[in-house]
Amino acid sequence: MSLSAEQPLGLLRDERRLLLRSDIESLLQLPEEKVQQLINTRQITALRIAGEERFDSRDLDQLIESYKSTAERRPQ
Repeated sequence: MSLSAEQPLGLLRDERRLLLRSDIESLLQLPEEKVQQLINTRQITALRIAGEERFDSRDLDQLIESYKSTAERRPQ
């Protein structure tokens, strides 16, 4: 099941879902290169299941919360 950018991220929070790379790109509205950078810097973890790349939706929620908390600490 692929998720669209219109689907609120809050729907992911209550249950674990495995997402495709295209889902991550759509949800974060980032190009493929930026998503790869998040993987390379271990901000999100790519899982290999039967040779296919998947991402845990809860990792995405944690990433977003981390960026929100950083933004809240910045002086305005």
